Amino acid sequence: MPVLTHPQGWFTLEVPDGWALESEDCVTTLRSPIGVGIVYLSGARHSRGRQRSFGGADFLGRFLGSLGIEVDDEAIALAQGEGCRIYSYVRDSNGTHWRYWSVTDDETALLISYTCDAAERARETVDVDEMVRSVRLYHSAPVH
Repeated sequence: MPVLTHPQGWFTLEVPDGWALESEDCVTTLRSPIGVGIVYLSGARHSRGRQRSFGGADFLGRFLGSLGIEVDDEAIALAQGEGCRIYSYVRDSNGTHWRYWSVTDDETALLISYTCDAAERARETVDVDEMVRSVRLYHSAPVH
């Protein structure tokens, strides 16, 4: 399985075989070989190192708010990842299925979204879930 590595080494993510990658303006787009949906991802790093709640539910909520989607923090689910926390929100609107995640270790936050036609949502669920679970975040070197 190919591995997407952030240019500055902030994160890695396993990409299922056959998925096409394209990066532009700090956003990477992934498209599956069956062409059902699109994954978008972008990483951010807190300039002062680890900061409690960086990338948490409020972070994902603010991101969704910037898209015009108002959600309460309670509507955002939390799961434990490998050395990180995974916050998520699911939304269906006008026949379109959306899934959003913030994967964080309090220093790096990786925003991931997936969209497809609502009727097709189950076709890529396994691949997309595996990608999100495969995220590994890497800390910056301590400054002396």
